[in-house]
Amino acid sequence: MQRRSRLNGNILLVNLPLADVSTTSFFVMPPGLLSIAAYLRAKGETVEIVDLNVVKRQVNADGMTKAFRNRLRQTQPILVGVSVMVAGQFRHAKEICNQAKQVLPNVLTVVGGAHVSQFPNDILKNCPEIDIVVIGEGEVQAHACAQYAKTGIKPPAWPDGVAYRSGDRRRDITVLPKIRHIDDVNRLPLPAYDLLDFEDYRHDARTWHNPHQVDLSLRVPVITSRGCPNICNFCSVAECMGLKYRSMGASNAVDMLQMLYEKRGAYYFAIFDANFTQDPARVIAICNEIVKRNLKIILDLPTGLPLNATAPAMVDALADAGLIRTCISVESGDDFIRNEVMLKNVYRNEIFMVVEAIRRHPQIYLLTDFVIGMPEDTEGTLETSCEIIANLDVDNIYLCVATPYPGTKLFEQCVRDNLFLPDIRYDHLYEADWYCHDNVNKFCIKPYNLDLNTLRAYRDRILAMRKEKISAYHNRMNKHFNIVPPSMAG
Repeated sequence: MQRRSRLNGNILLVNLPLADVSTTSFFVMPPGLLSIAAYLRAKGETVEIVDLNVVKRQVNADGMTKAFRNRLRQTQPILVGVSVMVAGQFRHAKEICNQAKQVLPNVLTVVGGAHVSQFPNDILKNCPEIDIVVIGEGEVQAHACAQYAKTGIKPPAWPDGVAYRSGDRRRDITVLPKIRHIDDVNRLPLPAYDLLDFEDYRHDARTWHNPHQVDLSLRVPVITSRGCPNICNFCSVAECMGLKYRSMGASNAVDMLQMLYEKRGAYYFAIFDANFTQDPARVIAICNEIVKRNLKIILDLPTGLPLNATAPAMVDALADAGLIRTCISVESGDDFIRNEVMLKNVYRNEIFMVVEAIRRHPQIYLLTDFVIGMPEDTEGTLETSCEIIANLDVDNIYLCVATPYPGTKLFEQCVRDNLFLPDIRYDHLYEADWYCHDNVNKFCIKPYNLDLNTLRAYRDRILAMRKEKISAYHNRMNKHFNIVPPSMAG
C-alpha cells in the first residue's frame, strides 16, 4: 500500500441508493454509518455523510454523478467510506470509488457493510478502485483507516476485520478475519443523527400499515444491540457481527428514543437490531421505561419476535409501548428442515402460540418469512410449508429462496456437494446484483431431490397464498379500525 501525502482533511461517508434494489419502495437513514460517524468524531475526526438516496430524489438519477463529484470537490476528503448492505448496491459502490479516484487520485477508498464483508478477497483481487474492505462491525476499523489516510503510514498492526493489499502486486492481499467486537456498546456515542436533515427522509406513507391513522411519514431507524448467538445454517449475521449478544441497557436505549422524540420530533421508530428480542427481560424493561416516561411513540420491529415460550409476555409489553408491526421467522413448515437442517430449534406449537399472542392486539401487523429451495427440501417438505402457511393467521408472507452466503454452513455444503447451478460462478458472487435471498426469480442452487420446475411451482403457489393473506389483512383492518388500506408498501 503506497504512502499517502495528504496530512489532514475530511472523511466522507456514502450511503448508496437502496430503493431500486430493495423489496421496499422507500429508504431510511443509515444507522450503521451514523454510528461510525459518531465514533470517528469522538476520536477527533471531521466527518460528513452524503446519502445518495436523498441526492437521487433531489436531482434524479442522471444528475447524481455530477452532484457527487461536486461534493467531492467541495469536501476534499482524504477518505471515502461506502456502505454496501445488499448485493444490488455493489455496482454503485464500485462507481462511487472510481469517481472518487478520478476527482481525488490520492483518496483512500473503503467499503464496508453486510454484503462486502462476505467477499473481501474477491473484491480486492478484482476491483482496483477499492483500497480497503472492512469486515463486519466497523467503528475501530474505520478509525484505523482514517489514521492511515491522514498520516500516510499504515498501522504497525491493523485491527482485525480489515482486508487490504499488502504488497506492490495487485494480488498480494491480506485479510484479517473478524475476531473481536466492541463488548460494551453502552460506551459508544449515540449515532450522529445531527449530520442528516430528517425532512429528507419523509415518505408518502398513505399505503403503510397505520391503525392509529397518524403521520407515519418519518420512520427513524435505531439499533440497540449487536451480535447473534443463534446458529442458523443459512445466516451470516453472526459471522459479521459476532456470536456474543451485546446490548444497550434498557435506560440507555430509551434515552436515545427520548432524545430523538423530544429534540428531533421523531415518534415512529424501526428497531433494526438483528436480535432485539434476544433478552426478553431487557425488552420488557425497555417497554416499561417507554410507558413510564410517557413517550407517545410507535414501534416497528421488522426483524421480529422469537418463536418460544418467552414471546407472549414480550408481545403484551411491546403492544403497550406502541408496537404496530413485526415479523416471525418460521422459515419452513417442516420440522426436519426447520430444526435439523436450519438449526432453528422452533416447534410447531410455539409458532401458533406466538401468533395467538400477537392476535390479541389487532393493531399489530404480522409478517412471516419462509425459505424454499434448501438442499434437503422435497415436495413433501414444501407441501408441509404450504399447509402451515394456510393455517397461520398472518397478514403477509415474505418469501425467500435459499441463498448460500460465504461463511455459512449452507455455503460450505453447496460448494462441497456441487449444488450451485451451472451458470453460477461463486467466486464472482460479490458483483452479482441478483445474489440476494429475497430475489424469488432466481434460484442459485438445486436441492438434492427436487427439480427446479417443481420448486418454481411451489414458489408461485406460495406467492398466490400471500395475496390471500393480504386480502384477509384488509378485512381485519376494516373490522377493527374501519380502515381499508389501498395496498401495502412492504
